[in-house]
Parts: sequence; structure tokens; C-alpha cells
Amino acid sequence: MKVKLSTILESWPALEAFSQQSLKIATAYKTAKLIKAIKAELEVYNEQRIKLLEGIGSVLSEDGKQYQIPTDKRAEFAEGMDQLVSIEVEIPEKINISGEDISISPDMLIALEPFVDIDEV
Repeated sequence: MKVKLSTILESWPALEAFSQQSLKIATAYKTAKLIKAIKAELEVYNEQRIKLLEGIGSVLSEDGKQYQIPTDKRAEFAEGMDQLVSIEVEIPEKINISGEDISISPDMLIALEPFVDIDEV
């Protein structure tokens, strides 16, 4: 299944929370494979994001926690980020969570929608 990096970034907190749920073994296995694949994509995304930051002359702040983007390079950075998050990546197919006895809030379900299926009753 193909999904944009922007979708992964938006859904990541919900995916992490979902992976902590008690699931049936088959669903847990599929979830673990999905999380592993997404973590790998996020690692590559972060590498490319840092290359973009360094490529436009950004430097790490003194505390080493964030990059400082030169004012005249912010538009270039925004354009590069738009291109980066628009990339489609291949991840495992959606997970069917029908029959699982889990509690999911509506906003979490919306965030998980690109990654899970629920059979209608």
C-alpha cells in the first residue's frame, strides 16, 4: 500500500498509541510489522530533512536541539519540506481490527483510518 509521508507524520502519535493496545496475536503481529516499516520510513525522512536543513545553511542551536533556518532561506526550506512530505512510500496493507476488543477515541480512529479497516456490522 502506498501512503504519503505527510499521512504517516500526522498519524504517528495515534499509531504509537494503537500499538500499545492489547490485541489478538494476528492483529498484534500485523501491527508490529506496520510499525516497523513506518519507523524505517521515518528514519529515512529524518535523514533527508536534516540534509535539507544543512543544505540551505541551517545550523544547530547552541543547545543542539533545533536547527536555525536563515531568514532568507525559509521559503526554500518550506518548498523542500513540501516536496519531501509529498513522497509516497510503500508500507504493509491495512490491518483489519474488526473483532478486536479495544477502546479507540473518535479522533484516534480518524488518524488511524489510512492504516486500519473495520468491517461494518
